[in-house]
Amino acid sequence: MRRTFLTVTGLVVQLVLIVGLILKFSNITDFELPQNDQKTVSFSQGGNELEGTLIMASTDGPVVLLVHGDGAQDRWSDSGYLPLVNTLLDAGISVFSWDKPGVGASTGNWLHQSMQDRADETLAAVAALRQVSGFEQRRIGLVGFSQAGWVLPRASAQTDDVSFLVIMGGAINWQAQGRYYAAIRLEQEGKTPTEIVVELTRQAAAHRVWFGGDTTYEEYIGAERAIGQSEDRILSEDRFHFARLNFREDARRNIAGLTLPVLVLSGAEDLNTDPQETVSVYRSLLDGVHPLSQFHIVPVATHALLSANRYNYQLPDQWPLATQARFVLSGRNAFEGDVLETLTDWIANVSKGAS
Repeated sequence: MRRTFLTVTGLVVQLVLIVGLILKFSNITDFELPQNDQKTVSFSQGGNELEGTLIMASTDGPVVLLVHGDGAQDRWSDSGYLPLVNTLLDAGISVFSWDKPGVGASTGNWLHQSMQDRADETLAAVAALRQVSGFEQRRIGLVGFSQAGWVLPRASAQTDDVSFLVIMGGAINWQAQGRYYAAIRLEQEGKTPTEIVVELTRQAAAHRVWFGGDTTYEEYIGAERAIGQSEDRILSEDRFHFARLNFREDARRNIAGLTLPVLVLSGAEDLNTDPQETVSVYRSLLDGVHPLSQFHIVPVATHALLSANRYNYQLPDQWPLATQARFVLSGRNAFEGDVLETLTDWIANVSKGAS
């Protein structure tokens, strides 16, 4: 009995030591934020009452507003933003982010928004930030993810109060992005190239009817069920009207009007948006416009600029438990290569007005 007790005790001690070493050498603290430097900022836009958090990293450095991608995201995207946020704070860059309409402390429904609505909301956030003591004259930048690629160029065309833009995993054309996403998904499901072409052609024709026309949601549901579409692939009514609101979005015209510095970061292994199209469009429209603009395809990086060797899934809810645990322990090290250093160095360079 005593030997058994000692054996169990030894195993417990070893387990505690292993856990302690993992925590000591992990970046789990990247998911903790400095509480004493936070300020709640509220503002109104489009009939919605919105709330966010400003974290102050310095007394006079730049500040970035985080503009969400698709989905029901709270201000820190269910903690997923925190390694990035802490990296920005460590570089002396203050951060402001808010809950999307209908999420967290914000009222409304984000699925009722067009990209123009989202741009107006972003500008209202900029105006609210200007009312905070100490931020009246600071350089403000917009950092946007995925769907924000349609929001940021549109918002910056309406103000002179934004100093720079960062597009991470952005797309150019709504319909082209949908085709790219669907093609990747079909390929992962094991469809042949011929089957993929047939299905994409069917989808394109159907989408022109449902989202480019004036048919009803009930007609859409009936037609999808008639072809045997699974219920999990049929859009909710809110998502259906959201797609209709934004079906014709294309960022080219707004990109072409940009004169401020722009940093584009697209992952080479992006499964959601076409990195080649995004970077080539920005280069063709903005090359030579501002000397500080940069357009990068990051090798071995995902849609979110994480390491594609470990985190390459189309949706976060596809991550296995082991991948989630790895992300929590890795923190900022989950990002591919020196992408975060590229980001913070570029913001610091732009904020100093360096050439």
